[in-house]
Parts: sequence; C-alpha cells; structure tokens
Amino acid sequence: MKSRERVLNMINHEKVDRIPSDIWCTKEVMKSLIKYFNVKNSNEVYNILGIDKIVFVEANWKGDPDNKTNMWGSGLKEIFFPGGSYTEVIFYPLKGCQDEKVLINYKWPSLSELSFEKLYDDCEKNRHWVRMLIFISIFEHYCKLKPMDESLMDLYLAPSFARALIKIILDFEISYIERAFKTCGDMIDIVYLSDDMGMQDRPLIPLEKWKEFFYEPYRNIIEFIKSYDKKVFYHSDGSAFDILKEMTNLGVDIINPIQYRCPGMEREKLKREIGNKVVFHGAVDNQQVLPFGSPTDVRKEVIDNLKILGMGGGYICAPCHNIQPGTPVENIITLFETVKEMGSLYL
Repeated sequence: MKSRERVLNMINHEKVDRIPSDIWCTKEVMKSLIKYFNVKNSNEVYNILGIDKIVFVEANWKGDPDNKTNMWGSGLKEIFFPGGSYTEVIFYPLKGCQDEKVLINYKWPSLSELSFEKLYDDCEKNRHWVRMLIFISIFEHYCKLKPMDESLMDLYLAPSFARALIKIILDFEISYIERAFKTCGDMIDIVYLSDDMGMQDRPLIPLEKWKEFFYEPYRNIIEFIKSYDKKVFYHSDGSAFDILKEMTNLGVDIINPIQYRCPGMEREKLKREIGNKVVFHGAVDNQQVLPFGSPTDVRKEVIDNLKILGMGGGYICAPCHNIQPGTPVENIITLFETVKEMGSLYL
C-alpha cells in the first residue's frame, strides 16, 4: 500500500496494511537527516524511513520577502537558540487597543496579497502525498495582533472588541479556505486548524469562556470545510481535553499532537472517550523520550502508542510536535523503523 492511500484510508477508518507514520521536525533536523542519508531533499528522507508524510501547503504572503512582518502587520524577528532558530512576533500592532473603531480602518490582509499560484504548484508537485492546507487559526492570529496577556484579558474586560476582532479573523480565514478550494479543488485533502488551548498542566482558557467566544466561529469554519467534503485536522498543545472533545463533536477528523504527559490527556482516556470519532496524530514524546532517551526507550514509546492509540485503527504515529535540534538521529530512525516493523500488529 502506498503512503497516500495508507493515510487516507486511516483517516476514513478503512483498511490499511499498517499504521501510518508522519514526521514534524524543525528545518535544522531535516537538514541533519538529509546530510545523514546523503540525499538531496526531504522526499528522499521520507522514502528511506517509510514515512507517510502529510505535506503542508499554503498560499504564501507576498508582502515582505525579508520576513520582518507578517500579513497581519505584526513585527517579526528570528530568535536563535543552540542548534536552531524560530521566528517570533516582537511587535503587536493592536497592543493596548480595545476600541472597535480602530478595527474599521486597520489594514487587514487581502487575498490578492497571497500566492495562490504557488499553492497550486505545491499541490501539483506533491500529488503522491496527502496535502494539508495550513495555517488556519483564530486565537493564535489574535495573539499576533495583541500580546497574549491582553488577548486573554479582552475576553473578560473587552468582550465586544474581542468578538469584533474574532469575526474579522474568521471571515478572512473562511475566504482564504474558499479561494484555496476553488484554486486547487481535489488536490487539497485536509485543512489544518491550529489554536493552542492548553498549557503544560491545565487549559489556557476555561471551557465556558471558550464556548462563549470560539464555539460558533469554529462551528462555522468546520461546517464550511465539510461542505467541500474535506477532512479537518485540529492542533492544540498541552492540557485541553474538554476543548478537544468539543472540537471532536463539531466534526474534527484528526486530533494532534497528543501530549499525553499533560494532565487530562492520558492516552487511554483519549482512546476511550473520543477514539471512536477521530484519528489521533502524534503522541511520541519529544520532551523527554526522543531527545534524551535511548533507542530502546524510543522503541518502547512507539510500541506503547501503537498499542494504546492504534488498537483497532484511528492512529497516525508521529512525534508530538516538532523534533528539536540535538535529538539523536538514531532515535529518529528507531521511531520510524518500529512503526514499519510493528505497525500491523495492533490494527
């Protein structure tokens, strides 16, 4: 069975020859794998390791080739750490603002500034992989316009402003998805929704407050995606089980990244309570096991996930978020070799 068929069958809860795998990693890690295997690109790495890659595709913003700003007007800076870097927001254009009138005249992103031609080309060249449209978000974009502390306080102190800003973001995201579907049609398989709603030990936002501000916007987005017969992938880090359960009830098909060490996110609980509705993606611990464990530890970790989350189907084995620089290559190889070897035993 080829990778694309294996992933699509798993998402559709149909027969597969083994549990699929996927990889999320930083650009530095992928460069190290390309060098290790002495190959030219990431596709060759996927083939060597037997990874059933879900490829990210998007219509890139054409406004700033130097990557000093994003399309929302946020200021960006590349922040370096030992072995790698991340691009972070350092300027928030709506910082301190709670006046809805400001939103009327703000320069919002335009679809004309996005490269849908590149999106089409990326979909075309990745026909042999499952393709996922990124990056759809509501609160994460809100937090690029205002600092997170202000964004959270708006939900309590400026609810009218918060609803107005959320609606602007929602309307743009739906228009983006619609244009992407009209441009690429059946070449897009999945749409990626991302809003981190969990901290390491508890939810970021209480469930009732989440329902008040985000339930209806996400219902609208999910229903719109489903009207095109596409699958919905939802990413939220941390401890956020109650919100994940709500998103599952709204029709999400795939849940990621499954940080099961966080309270309330235990694998057995997830499988028991929502495993009949969704496919789990991720769960291989990259806070402790992948970076600091031995290959034996990694093998046990993968087998545990295959047994708990993969029993009877409904699982795509992958690291729970990006593999970070410094992670031993041997551990990464062990992850995917174990899936290939053991991934048919727990279906």
